[in-house]
Amino acid sequence: MLQGLDFDLVIAADPFRGGAVGRQLAGLLAAAQAWGWRCGFLPLASPPVLPARPVQPQLSDLLQSRAVFLLDPERPASCRLALAFETLPLLGLAVRPARVVAERALLRLEAPPSAWSVLVPDPRALLSSATRVLGGPVRLVPADPLIGDALARDPRWSQLPRTEEPWPYLVQHFKRAREPRPVRRVGRHGEGPLLPEAPLGEVSAELALVLAEEAAERALLASKTPPALTLLPGDLPDLDGFLSELDAWVLVAPQGWDPWLPPALLEALAAGLPCLVPSELAGLTGEAALAVPASATGRTLRELNPQRLWELARAARSWLSARFAPDAVRARLAAELGPPRAQAPRPWLKRDHERARRILFISPNGIGIGHLVRLAAIARRLPAGLEPIFLVLSQAVGLLRALGFVAEYTPAQAASRETQEGWAEGFQARLSEAIGFWDPACVVFDGNVPYQPLVDCRLAFADRPFVWIRRGFWRPESGRDTVDRARHFDLVIEPGDFAAEYDRGITVARIAEVVRVPPIVLLDRDEILPRSEARAELGIDEGRTAVLLLLGSRNNFNYQIVDHIVAQMLVVRPEVEVIVLDWPISEAEPSLPRGVRRLVRFPIARYFTAFDFAIAACGYNSFHELLASGIPTLFVPNENPTMDEQERRALWAEHEGLALLGRIGDPYRIAWAVERLLDPSLRAVLRARLEQLPYPLGAREAARLVAMVARSWPRDRKPDRLAPALARDPPG
Repeated sequence: MLQGLDFDLVIAADPFRGGAVGRQLAGLLAAAQAWGWRCGFLPLASPPVLPARPVQPQLSDLLQSRAVFLLDPERPASCRLALAFETLPLLGLAVRPARVVAERALLRLEAPPSAWSVLVPDPRALLSSATRVLGGPVRLVPADPLIGDALARDPRWSQLPRTEEPWPYLVQHFKRAREPRPVRRVGRHGEGPLLPEAPLGEVSAELALVLAEEAAERALLASKTPPALTLLPGDLPDLDGFLSELDAWVLVAPQGWDPWLPPALLEALAAGLPCLVPSELAGLTGEAALAVPASATGRTLRELNPQRLWELARAARSWLSARFAPDAVRARLAAELGPPRAQAPRPWLKRDHERARRILFISPNGIGIGHLVRLAAIARRLPAGLEPIFLVLSQAVGLLRALGFVAEYTPAQAASRETQEGWAEGFQARLSEAIGFWDPACVVFDGNVPYQPLVDCRLAFADRPFVWIRRGFWRPESGRDTVDRARHFDLVIEPGDFAAEYDRGITVARIAEVVRVPPIVLLDRDEILPRSEARAELGIDEGRTAVLLLLGSRNNFNYQIVDHIVAQMLVVRPEVEVIVLDWPISEAEPSLPRGVRRLVRFPIARYFTAFDFAIAACGYNSFHELLASGIPTLFVPNENPTMDEQERRALWAEHEGLALLGRIGDPYRIAWAVERLLDPSLRAVLRARLEQLPYPLGAREAARLVAMVARSWPRDRKPDRLAPALARDPPG
């Protein structure tokens, strides 16, 4: 056993768990740590469940600050109590055990046995999986008394070792009872019975209905929903704000519902909201909520009066304080763990707890180098202990090596001149060999089309996660044959786009399957040289107007008209210096007019400040790097049908007053824009507007996501995503 890796409490759960359950998970860890117990977190990979989510924000903060220790499942650790916080991540875990040794271990069952009838045909297999992960004899612990009663009634579950006393929920913040007001806006958030909220649709024509988080996501799956329904899928950025706008929180259940206590209900009660719940919860919630059958929902809402609302608020506060206040949770922890042990401060060292892991990054051979550069941006921000390895089909592999990465090259099909079948067979063998040799903890692909050989390798190496980096702005008519391949990936990350509101491609409707991060650029702000240093390195006279021509590889789009306009309007001016960036994978050098200087530099964004303005294509990387660096730009999009819809991205920038747009089909507009950018006053206006844009930090967020996926305990994964309905409720 390594010194120092001894904990009071280790909680195993999915770090991407969202909603009220995720808040409960993070709240329990934060409270236990604040009360003095040494806490560790063991990340487990759940079956892919839509929608995708980022790492739970409060949990991320706890791990980043080291208040809670992130365990490496493959390094030994011991604890007094190991708690599997939820059941779903234990389904289909890899057979090799984690190296945690627990004196006592609990598996918290967050739903009644009927919810697991499809997913858990053998409860003993689930208990065996929990034992492999938690490293000690496991007892079931129900999340609430109703689940405990259901366990006792079910002969398959009642024979398993379990504790009668439920694991308490934690409610830390109680809001003051609000002033009673007429019921005009009702809804709910979080998990609950899978049922279209039809009874609410019959309440009143004046009633606004709102569903949020899991409730909204399930309504999206339903074939019929009330017409006056607002849906807010994904985790609420402001839970308090959402609850404060509701006049009542309503949970409707189908007849014969096997009840359990949704943690979102506790959040609503703590906010002082009147809550209507199914009759099956009456024995548990008592006077804290109004327990009514679905058919009486509308009548009960209409009959609420100020006196009744005050009574409900007082009863809810009393009920929550008695069962779920911090003191109750602290007492349960003390009963399981004993008092916190006095411990001498000791820094957590990386070498103590984490073995080196590799991440395999795969980049296709694009028209440009955008895929490769995005992966490099993520790779250079990986936390310590994660080593990036590249397998690329791009002939720009030298750029990665110049950045210090280990990078292997394998030719794309066009470069190899093989048949599609022959190349696919060879690439699959090459990729399998790379995975076998490097043994990566995670495989990350950035590209529009996940190759079939990549999908086949994903299925062959089911014990490690695969991640797809998938940018937006697909052309409306493209992508239908490939976008469904998202189901083969454990995580799909979408790099944000400043112009996202103008995106009309197929991925816009698929937002539920991705985790969106801010825009991704290669360099941090402090890596961009000041203007004087950049000009000195490039040899640009301080008194001249410097113009950067950044038109990509030109391999599939003719920019000769731009060259002609540059020659006629800029090269002839002695006070202007035009510099064109040589693209590393250009198939031929462009024929440029005399007086234009070629530049070979990477990354060019480091020197952007040397230029007064730029004339550029509007690919993802150039667009965000130029805008984020504050460079006035004329965007001339590459409009080849195989490219992303660059013209829409450029149109957004012009509409926002951040850049100018010129299109090859309108040379007069390009000439007009060049003339405008020669005006220093216009450039000053553009720079002032560009300064208002936030600097993109998406590479750092994406690196954290990849790192957490790589550090989560692997699973034997099936290729299809698990529907949210199956994650909680029984069919029918």
